[in-house]
Amino acid sequence: MPPSMGSMGASGRYQEYATMEINFIETELKDWFLQRRFGMERNMAIKKALDEGNFTGLSINNGEVPESQKVLWSDLVQGRPELDDELSTNAKAMKAEMYTKMFKDSTDFDHPCRVPGSTYLRCIQDNFKETSKVRRTKCLPMFSTFDACRKGIMQQQASALENGLIKQDIADRRAKALFERRSILLDAREH
Repeated sequence: MPPSMGSMGASGRYQEYATMEINFIETELKDWFLQRRFGMERNMAIKKALDEGNFTGLSINNGEVPESQKVLWSDLVQGRPELDDELSTNAKAMKAEMYTKMFKDSTDFDHPCRVPGSTYLRCIQDNFKETSKVRRTKCLPMFSTFDACRKGIMQQQASALENGLIKQDIADRRAKALFERRSILLDAREH
């Protein structure tokens, strides 16, 4: 049992408080390190599982996805799913079906863009025999709704990423300050 504070001198009390503070700081630094480590391992495991399933995400950053699927995915996520006039009627029908299948396979029923995206792609599919100019005129209102929804999702993800990075930066700066404080206390205790 440590001696009572009243019987210690100022130097002894400082040593006791410094030791307690160092122990507290080390506990906080261990918690910070473990949170960062578990977060990294969790994210790496999620990425590995998604890569193995050929998931690409909004940024199309999976190198193992075939180029044809990357192009379709890019159209669904960033561009405008469209059928080229140079394609045969059968090729247009196949491409429209590929867009629809890819979209439905990548969104669940609760996804906010499921209905507007499906509506637009149904319009494309129903009008695959038309020229792209006629098809664009017929489907433009549905695409505008789908595009607004996609942009909203992208904005939400960008905002979530920014908030996550801010929280991580705050935790890292706090850990840096704690580490520096620990160094000062250890130096002062030894002198």
